[in-house]
Amino acid sequence: MRKIQKTVVSLAGVAIVLACGASAAQAQQAATGAQTPAAEEPGAIVVTGLRKSLADAVGIKRNTQGVVDAITSEDIGKMPDTNLAESIQRIPGVSIDRSNNEGSRVTVRGFGPEFNLVTLNGRSMPGSGTGGTRSFDFSNISADGVSGIDVFKTGRADVASGGIGSTIDIHTARPFDHNGLRASAQVKGTDDTSRSGFHVTPEISGLISDTFADDRIGILLNGSYSERDSQLQSAYTRGWLNNVDLGTAAITDNRTNKSGPTWAPQDANWAVENHHRTRINGQAVLQFKPTDTIVGTIDYTYALYKDHALKNSFGAWFGYGGALNSATIDKNGTMTNLVDAGSDLSYTGTDDQQRNQLGSLGGNVKWQAFDNLTITADAHHSVNNSTDESQFYIVGQDQNYSINKIFDSTKTAIPTTTWTFQSPYNVNNLNTSLITPLFGQHNLSRQRTAVDEAKLETEWRNNGDSGLRAIKVGVNYKQTKTGFTVYNSGNISNGYYDPRLDGALSSSLFTKVNSSSLLSGMSGGGKDILVPYFYSFNPMAVSQALAGLPNYNGTGPAPAYPSGYGYGTVPATDNLIRERTFSAYAQMQFDADFNGMRFKAQAGVRYEHTSVSSASLQQTPVSVTWNNPTEFQTQFLPGAQVYTAGSSYNDFLPAIDMSLQITKRLVARASYSTTITRSDLTSLVSTQVVNANPHVGNRTISSGNPALLPYTSQNFDLSFEYYIKNNSYFSANYFVKQVSNFITNTTSNVTIPGLTDSSAGALAQKATAEVLAAGQQASPQNIFAQMVADTGKQAFVGQPNDPLITWQLTKPSNGPTVNIHGFEFAGQYVFGDTGFGLQANVSLPAGGARYDNSNILEQFALPGLSKSYNIVGFYEKNGFQTRVAWNHRDAFLAALSQPLYANQPTYTAAYGQLDASASYDINRHATVFIDAVNILGASQSQYGRYTNQFLYAAKGYGRYQVGVRVKL
Repeated sequence: MRKIQKTVVSLAGVAIVLACGASAAQAQQAATGAQTPAAEEPGAIVVTGLRKSLADAVGIKRNTQGVVDAITSEDIGKMPDTNLAESIQRIPGVSIDRSNNEGSRVTVRGFGPEFNLVTLNGRSMPGSGTGGTRSFDFSNISADGVSGIDVFKTGRADVASGGIGSTIDIHTARPFDHNGLRASAQVKGTDDTSRSGFHVTPEISGLISDTFADDRIGILLNGSYSERDSQLQSAYTRGWLNNVDLGTAAITDNRTNKSGPTWAPQDANWAVENHHRTRINGQAVLQFKPTDTIVGTIDYTYALYKDHALKNSFGAWFGYGGALNSATIDKNGTMTNLVDAGSDLSYTGTDDQQRNQLGSLGGNVKWQAFDNLTITADAHHSVNNSTDESQFYIVGQDQNYSINKIFDSTKTAIPTTTWTFQSPYNVNNLNTSLITPLFGQHNLSRQRTAVDEAKLETEWRNNGDSGLRAIKVGVNYKQTKTGFTVYNSGNISNGYYDPRLDGALSSSLFTKVNSSSLLSGMSGGGKDILVPYFYSFNPMAVSQALAGLPNYNGTGPAPAYPSGYGYGTVPATDNLIRERTFSAYAQMQFDADFNGMRFKAQAGVRYEHTSVSSASLQQTPVSVTWNNPTEFQTQFLPGAQVYTAGSSYNDFLPAIDMSLQITKRLVARASYSTTITRSDLTSLVSTQVVNANPHVGNRTISSGNPALLPYTSQNFDLSFEYYIKNNSYFSANYFVKQVSNFITNTTSNVTIPGLTDSSAGALAQKATAEVLAAGQQASPQNIFAQMVADTGKQAFVGQPNDPLITWQLTKPSNGPTVNIHGFEFAGQYVFGDTGFGLQANVSLPAGGARYDNSNILEQFALPGLSKSYNIVGFYEKNGFQTRVAWNHRDAFLAALSQPLYANQPTYTAAYGQLDASASYDINRHATVFIDAVNILGASQSQYGRYTNQFLYAAKGYGRYQVGVRVKL
């Protein structure tokens, strides 16, 4: 499902045209040294009509060095989409990931978010999110206060390192962009049709800018506030198991290779999430010009993003082994249907709250020391604080009444699952009297990233007519400190399907929900769901109710959830990564004639020295407890130790861009650069983390490696641009990226002294024999129950003579080299004075390390590589503007893991979305507009190694906005 674009329609045609590559807009000009009027420099606000803007943009593109695409606003405070990710997806080679129907992170030329550096006015921004992320989430920033975005697809000596996919620079408005008073305001109402009924949420934004004292002082204030209420309906399987124990089940085996692997679903689930999102953005800018040669700027940018999600789901967990009655396996080894005995129908309630808060304070001084010499100093301090706190609880229908459950993926795209129960119960008459407590958890992730950066740059421009036009030299120092911590309460449990607690929870805690309304219109959703209803609940309310009930052994109350962040225990992980980078660079520009053709070049080199230090807490595991049939818990010694490690490395990053004007209309370009991307922060930690909940199939240890080198890419670009007329063109680009030092995870089997497995020990073996002798199936549920009966214990700790647990230790290291290559085509045509125009682009990347679905061993591949295209038609005349846009992305490998299991692939299916917008200028001060996003209600889906290994589906909905914009 895709995010609804918040489109200011009166500029939409302009901005999307520019995004499609027609304009390398004002921002490109500053980036490349092209000389145009001051009003068209990066971040400038172009107050012109569509066709005039197109003509100006094409003129800039013809004089641009390197491969840089851009989006700019047609007017002050106006961007084509409220979400920046959805704005830049119109650029050739750029694709986006979506979360809850909204664009969030960007993939450029097949390289995902972690390979793209995001800067704000040329300054490095901290990552937003938890878990050690470097990636910037564009959903945190409203487009209302942004004046332009540059996407640098090749490296430049004067552009910060960190993005081998691209460097994306966001520009915000400055008061000196225009003299005098400028102001605008927007009010929008949004109806997200994922919510039932007519439900409108507000979005308001405003910007005011003025200059004083003979235009020597300027002040700009910009702010926006928006809310969004939405619902996400989904179905999902959290992973496919390899070569499960088939026990004595009746198997229909249709495998082409009878000795090949088999794949079976771990679970099946359906969910409803209700989200309330709040986003606040603000910026204050002060500019001053004490003399004619000095301009100073102080700015502060603030962004707050909050999302509160209440999720309720229901589903099944498949046990296999002795619990499997029958199954059918297709030619690829995928289990397409199965009957599993004695399993549960569970209900889960989750309360999740995410918060990202960014603050960035910066200062800049630009001094025109001489007519041809400019000195610029810039510094900033930027901090992002992110938290993600969630609590969940699971209850279920008493499994003692369950006979079996049936999974079937042969008839519908979303597999169906149903249950059979002992008389008098069936899926139509289950009620709260059979609901039994299971367990819950409280989790908290926090991350704080602080960036301190300072830059000093000098540029000399030649006032003569020699071929050397300019020389730029500079130094840069950046320190990034990221601390990320994860807390986990462990399982909070009253027991596991204890029949003594049937109906102990009041029926008033539950709401009966008709499941036939879920995912309606999708194959396997709506009326295809075989369970007609489920029970939703608030996890905190259930937790509080359970705190007064007896626990599993009937003695004393169960513990309640921790209050707030007061866990009172050592965090599961606590890491601090600090990186210091010193950079120096030099760059030259040339402009000359070559056999009657204009030849331009820009060449430079950047040197960087980076030092890395890592400090992490590590807990010492002492035992593993088997708490219930499917849940295990690792026990640790109190307290933790700090482990430190560090490393350093040097990089030389050359770059050269060349262009040749072959004819009046034809321009050829060639570029070469070396760029780097530093590894993800979680790979740099100095400790090992033992899984705190090591259920069978997920007994893992993760380890970091602070000595990792950055990814290094050798980039080659060759392009041709043909200019049909001043506002119409066609371009073709071929690119190659040769990337080395890719990080691969090596996995080995290890044991830890003292960590033994009670589920494979003497007590479990004795219980298994007794279960089989009684004519029962040797399922984990029956074995665990027999052990309880034999010992009177309610949980089992591994004994010294039990087998040691085999863990999978995963550690990152630098590995292979990958070659990516591809074509990008873009074009635009304006049909004279009719007001009609058309833009289109297509990106065709190829190569990379392909994932081999038939190989069950751990392997390396490059996620994110996919073909994409955009088609945009627009009309602008007599104050009326319309736009219709279609965006398509082919299927692609999204990840090398599945939610519960590493080393299993996740693919995202092909996706296309139709958006439209229209506006009318009442007069030169007021515009009314309407936006429609995802008009066709396109839905998202994901799958495993094969298309019938279902992983995820989410229903798509349209989103509509109506608003008014006024300006001075």
